[in-house]
Amino acid sequence: MNRLIKVKFLVFAILFSNTMVANVDTVLSSYVFQDIVAQNDSVHKNLLNNSLNKYKNQLSIKSTDSIEVFKNLGLIYAELNNPKESFVFTKKYIENSADIFVLNKDSYNKIHDSKEYNILKKRFLVKFNTLNFIYFYIALIGLFFAILINFKKDFDKISNILLGGFILVNSIFIMEFRLNSSNLIYLYPHTFSMSASISLLYGPLLYFYFKRITKQYVLKPKDALHLIPTIVMLVVLIPFYSLSGSEKLNIMFDISTVYSKKYFFNLVFIPKLTSYIIYGYFIGKLYFNNVVKQFQIDNPNIFKWLRNIFYLYSSYVCIYMIYGASFGYIYENNSEIINHLQVLAKSLMVIYIVQAAYLNSSVFKQKTFVLHKINLSKYLNSSLTESLSEELKQDLIRLFKVDKVYRDCNLNLQTLSKKLNTTRHNTSQIINEHFGMNFFELVNKFRIKDAIKLLENANIEHVSIIDVAYEVGFNNKVTFNKAFKKSTSLTPTQFIEYIKNEDLVSV
Repeated sequence: MNRLIKVKFLVFAILFSNTMVANVDTVLSSYVFQDIVAQNDSVHKNLLNNSLNKYKNQLSIKSTDSIEVFKNLGLIYAELNNPKESFVFTKKYIENSADIFVLNKDSYNKIHDSKEYNILKKRFLVKFNTLNFIYFYIALIGLFFAILINFKKDFDKISNILLGGFILVNSIFIMEFRLNSSNLIYLYPHTFSMSASISLLYGPLLYFYFKRITKQYVLKPKDALHLIPTIVMLVVLIPFYSLSGSEKLNIMFDISTVYSKKYFFNLVFIPKLTSYIIYGYFIGKLYFNNVVKQFQIDNPNIFKWLRNIFYLYSSYVCIYMIYGASFGYIYENNSEIINHLQVLAKSLMVIYIVQAAYLNSSVFKQKTFVLHKINLSKYLNSSLTESLSEELKQDLIRLFKVDKVYRDCNLNLQTLSKKLNTTRHNTSQIINEHFGMNFFELVNKFRIKDAIKLLENANIEHVSIIDVAYEVGFNNKVTFNKAFKKSTSLTPTQFIEYIKNEDLVSV
């Protein structure tokens, strides 16, 4: 009797298999059959081979439902424990349907440990690794910093907002990359290109931060014009952001009828690169014309701070250009490396700024910047043009650094103005705006620096403090001692002792 039942099941299976040509999913039908005749593996295998041949025939005649054929061939080959062929057809199916969840079907259990299936898992399924965790951690630190910096009372508020916004843009990009590299973006497709709408703020925020620090710049209503590119980009992207999650997946897999992957890439890439280059030029101009000349000697901490940010920004722009050049040519083979270089540059930017805020917070403090509390309102109606202001600044620097006019103990604002061939008002404005201090502070600063050099190079055993004071422009020892201690926190005598001790250590 048992044997008769088995024969009946076998006949039923054969008849059932012959009616499966028009079936949408033969593999699922084969699962039903497998449940019925689980004790007969050869019949199961025979059914799968029959289904395999039928789907191959459909593929050879270019069936209009070839995507579904790819899916079923991938599943059948997996059932037949043929990972190479399963890989080929499964990959074709996913790339043409954006259906990554097919990899979770039970059919793939038989090839679960194969190299081919692991390649598919790595490419399409959610993955977690140390690098992704680091990126996620850096992004969270950046988001935390962007908020926290605005609560620092002794920091300059405007520069805080600009720098916090700059770090926020970096952090959102890093977070998006983390979602992308871990394949979480396939589960949350609405996060795709979430940073694109604010990417054009990257250059302006850093530019105005540099301008604020180097030129005491006060934001004006006309500066809102720099937001126009961002607004235009947002308007252009509204149709994209309003798409369904499945349509955004189609764009990622380049099977969308709305946006091709290349078109969407260029839609975002070209404006971003253009913005990065334009603002990179303006930031570079500020760096070489103001930072290098103004801070390299006068305030080395600020100089190093702005220099490092400038070169990190420049490095990122160069990497982004390489990324754009590679898209569509070597993209499939090298995009992961180039993408990691991008996020590495932004991660270094975040880490550097955050560590500076907490390990060397003096570079953020208002009193350390040139943003001293000087009343600049008196210069609002000044007739001094920007070009003349820059010219007079350079002449003033030459008078102090080359001609060393500060060594004249009778130097005052009037005589300095005559040397600059301008008015007292203009001279005072130049000193206030470009150096963040008044006339006497500037003169004493150069005198003390000169005195330090003389003391360092002099014969310490026979040095005369009063002679050094007279040489650099002071007309009495008391004034010299007071100015010296204010600048160095040491009296001239203590400084000499410090040099002696340093010499003993070096011997």
